[in-house]
Amino acid sequence: MLDEPGDPFGTAELRGRVLDAWAASAARFREDANAEEDYALGGYRDRVVVELAQNAADAAARAGVPGRLRLTLRDGTLTAANTGAALDAAGVEALSTLRASSKRGPDAAGETVGRFGVGFAAVVAVSDAPRIRSLTGTVGWSRDRTRELVRGVP
Repeated sequence: MLDEPGDPFGTAELRGRVLDAWAASAARFREDANAEEDYALGGYRDRVVVELAQNAADAAARAGVPGRLRLTLRDGTLTAANTGAALDAAGVEALSTLRASSKRGPDAAGETVGRFGVGFAAVVAVSDAPRIRSLTGTVGWSRDRTRELVRGVP
């Protein structure tokens, strides 16, 4: 993840916890890498638009506003703009993990479309460096930067 100045989503701490877990267990690292690869190469690769629409619908539901999604493809870059709740730290953590949705639990029952925590795999299946801009800040992920960080893990 690439941090915005001030780290509004606590990504440095999140990144540190993940790298520590991988350093503590090579099996955990391999398991996480294999799971991400399975989703990136498997069934979610062709679901980018569907998953973006579900995330937009869920953001609108959380904010209690009508949902709107605008997709724009320009110069090889797909931009998805939507109405709804702004990104928060729990959302960033959920996007940074597999099968750990922040949309679960009693507060989300029946109100969300997505709930399994695998939809963002569709985005990383088609982009090595996705970025999300929200009113609350910007966060990005980078396959190359992750590769560099992993080289430092024993």
